[in-house]
Amino acid sequence: MLKKALIIIFIISIPAILLQACTGGSSKAEEEVARLKLEIAELQEDIELQEEELQDHDILTRNLNRLLETVYYGSAVPVGEGREKNFTAFSMHYNENFYIVTAGHCIKYDGVKYTDFRFKSNERHSWIYPELLYYEGDYEANRDFAIFSHRFISKGLMIEEEDVEPRYVLGNIERKLNFFKEFDTAREGESGSPILSRGCKLVGIVIKNNSDYTPISEVTDAIDRLTEE
Repeated sequence: MLKKALIIIFIISIPAILLQACTGGSSKAEEEVARLKLEIAELQEDIELQEEELQDHDILTRNLNRLLETVYYGSAVPVGEGREKNFTAFSMHYNENFYIVTAGHCIKYDGVKYTDFRFKSNERHSWIYPELLYYEGDYEANRDFAIFSHRFISKGLMIEEEDVEPRYVLGNIERKLNFFKEFDTAREGESGSPILSRGCKLVGIVIKNNSDYTPISEVTDAIDRLTEE
């Protein structure tokens, strides 16, 4: 549509510019040409932005089922008395290995520590019982994540290498969370969900409902430290 508008503006404007030039209004014609060039440049910019968005949505729709297979429903029980805790997690690929990641406050929250973690992905009905490798629970500083490993994980989200804005959040079916939503509509209860870029690569972890999140670089830095030990 924008391309058509750009062509129409140009065609309609040609006779007026020619008429001004023929009647001696060369300065006005030059001003008009300059104005049209600016309008055309702005329209071209809009066209390019729309084309980029269409490409991003195409990436998402073509890969949505595969992306959702990396999202997990998690469950744990408190050490001592208390209710079972349920949450979202996801698998990711980093340095030739796969990990399950969730929010750190799913491990310890309000002084309650949880144990016996189990997970199942959106595509499966069977549980896996991964090993907790490391976690941090600095909720206020947005360093709120937990890292698990399991030998049977064979797929995971790719990490976004560029510094880009978050765009999407994926959820799990067990808790009736939205499979896919815009990042800025994330709400309480979706902690541990993966945050993706426009290109559908991993950017961070949902930890709050105010658009704060833990960058995935915090997780990869922790993995680097663990592998160096």
